[in-house]
Amino acid sequence: MPEFKALLFGKVKDKASIGKARLVHSFSSNSVKNIHLALLKSTTHSHRKPPDSDYVSDVISYSNSRYAPAAFAAALWRIRVTKNAFVANKSLIVLHKLIKSSRDTFEGLDPRWNNLKLREFWDKSSSLAQELSHWVRWYGLYLDHLSWISKVLGSFPSFMETSKDRAKVKDRVSSYKTGYIMRQTDSLVCFFEHICTRPESPPMFQNKIVDEIRELVIQDYFAVMMLIVVRLQVLSERLIKLGVKPVGDSGLSLVLVRLEECKESLSGFFWRYRRLAEDFWCLVEMLKAETAKDNKEMVEFVGSVQKTVKDDEEMVELAGSVQTEWVTFDDTETATHEVVPWDSEWVKFDDPNGLTNESVWLSLCT
Repeated sequence: MPEFKALLFGKVKDKASIGKARLVHSFSSNSVKNIHLALLKSTTHSHRKPPDSDYVSDVISYSNSRYAPAAFAAALWRIRVTKNAFVANKSLIVLHKLIKSSRDTFEGLDPRWNNLKLREFWDKSSSLAQELSHWVRWYGLYLDHLSWISKVLGSFPSFMETSKDRAKVKDRVSSYKTGYIMRQTDSLVCFFEHICTRPESPPMFQNKIVDEIRELVIQDYFAVMMLIVVRLQVLSERLIKLGVKPVGDSGLSLVLVRLEECKESLSGFFWRYRRLAEDFWCLVEMLKAETAKDNKEMVEFVGSVQKTVKDDEEMVELAGSVQTEWVTFDDTETATHEVVPWDSEWVKFDDPNGLTNESVWLSLCT
């Protein structure tokens, strides 16, 4: 009965919102009015189905037109004003598809993030609404991460279908400086790490709204995966390949460790492109082993250098600790050019044959 009442109340609110939109936008252009009506019809209070694809298509059709700002503003407005978890998630789905379809770089939810009030979003109307409230908060941050990637890369990540597309991207990445590639890779890995923080998912097909979110995330996951592959290949050629640099870069090693920590959480997405996923994680494992090997060799090398330096220092200390002692020489010993002190005085000889009592140099050796 409570579920039936909530469903009935939601339908009444949907009809009221559509009627209000028609009235408010009666003097707006047809395009703006159509955007708002299509958005409201696609983000109803029903929890049994995701946004209606036909109405979503109507909204997305404006993503690359002069009405694109109006489409984005409408989606953000819908997210901001609703307190319903089903409506919020559906609105975020529409916003996600708008971002993916737009040729322009979306500026992200910041600094308007606080205005959306998603950080504290909580719908207590039902247990399912509370479960989906976690998704609202996570999904909002996810879209912010995604929009940030598009700003870092200069374009929204898209799945590269052919080897020609991948070669073209690799050629472009190869022209970048190593530090810039590392910053890009770090942003992409941060995106993977955020996916790992997603809420516990209900069983597949148990909630179609979550299933729709999961589908969109999987598409982004594999698109970003291919971008990481290209950058790891370029970085490995520069930082690991013999003759370029003898040891792995510590930044690359850290990135590989972070990626490997994401593997288990992301394993649930393997089923879509299993071969690509297996190749990717094999590459990560191989590069991690290679950098670990190089770093071990460097540690051994540094250790041997330190040991040699220590030995040299000990020799110097030993030499410095040796005290001067007098040695008695016999007549058979060969002379060398050494100055021999005698209690800080010069040795003097009495010369009965007319030599003076002057200080003389002694040339003695053992």
